[in-house]
Amino acid sequence: MRTVAAIFTSPVKSLSLLQPESVTVGYSGIVEDRRFHLIGADGRLLTQRQVGRLALVQAGYSSESEELTLKFPDGTRLAGPTELGNPVSSAIWGRQVSGKEVTGDWNQTLADFCGSPVRLVKTDNPGDSYDEYPVSLLSQASIDKLGDFLIENVANAPDDAPKFEGRRFRPNFLLDGCSPHEEDFWLGGVVQIGPDLRVRLVAPDPRCAITTLNPDTGERDFNVPKLLQSYRPNTRAPYFGVYGSVEATGIVSVGDTIELVKQPAV
Repeated sequence: MRTVAAIFTSPVKSLSLLQPESVTVGYSGIVEDRRFHLIGADGRLLTQRQVGRLALVQAGYSSESEELTLKFPDGTRLAGPTELGNPVSSAIWGRQVSGKEVTGDWNQTLADFCGSPVRLVKTDNPGDSYDEYPVSLLSQASIDKLGDFLIENVANAPDDAPKFEGRRFRPNFLLDGCSPHEEDFWLGGVVQIGPDLRVRLVAPDPRCAITTLNPDTGERDFNVPKLLQSYRPNTRAPYFGVYGSVEATGIVSVGDTIELVKQPAV
């Protein structure tokens, strides 16, 4: 039986992941997931690609009180309502996302941590800071297969090679009970997750340099995109997992079943 093994979210794009037991999913994805993002001195999106240490910053957000909390590894903690300033338009995966800069101590504290200017932006519309599509899925079996390939087929694989786990790949939903890369064969079809949520799977998930980072340290420890290309060669990108768009909203909890309810078109 296919089930949801874990749910991963972050109220601030590219910060440390939360693992809630239950989430509400709207048409823009998990409610309040990636509600905020960061931009650098050049006005461009700032993620773990540029600053791996962002993986060490924990964020929490309440949509009811509009209070954001940031916890840094040295014990520094910021918490308070998100007061908004100047409008900002950010390019995220080829689209312009409108928002407003969050005023207060957030920017200076983040800049001190990153070692360069940083601005925190709250999107005008919840969920707008997603990558290509609002929902991403990946199976644990696919992760295990990748790890097995590293051990069995890569010459001179280091003894301390990382054991891959879900957080490295940052899917919204990590799945159990699948065969390796089974999710690839659902592309073009519709899956139901839990009692109500329906997601049309529309594209494979291209993997970038963030997957080279250890999610516990934010430091680069293995060239995962290169490994994916050696294991699953593709001329466009190292794909791993799938993206989807929401057709029917709903609540999803860890342990919920996932079922392919509409087969891909032949």
